[in-house]
Amino acid sequence: MCGVCGRAVVADPVFPEGRTTRGNLIAAQMIAGLCPPLAGRVKVAGLAAGFAVTASGGRQALCATVGEAWAAVFAAAPAALGLEDVPKELEARYPAVAERLLLQAVIAAGREAASSGPARTGSAPGRPLPPR
Repeated sequence: MCGVCGRAVVADPVFPEGRTTRGNLIAAQMIAGLCPPLAGRVKVAGLAAGFAVTASGGRQALCATVGEAWAAVFAAAPAALGLEDVPKELEARYPAVAERLLLQAVIAAGREAASSGPARTGSAPGRPLPPR
């Protein structure tokens, strides 16, 4: 639990040394870069406490980890993605060693989420936001 705001802090295996807002923002950009066919249909945004995945129609899920964000992406657009090939421009955008390691971890979390059953059946993870 955060000593300042009181929020529950969830460990994310993609960030073994601790998660930061900057890390969440970069991971969200990486997910978007790995999903060019979903541009305009699904948006992933990094937040201080995790991720917000917004699908068409304004449906939004708050996710605590990169794996949950991937599961929400796959739930919003099943069978629309393939994580076999990493776009060369995405690799070029993250030349530093730490960023390359993060990219590999984000891809591994996406592959794990893609292989798990519940995300493919349409049950979105995370917490839906209350209606306005």
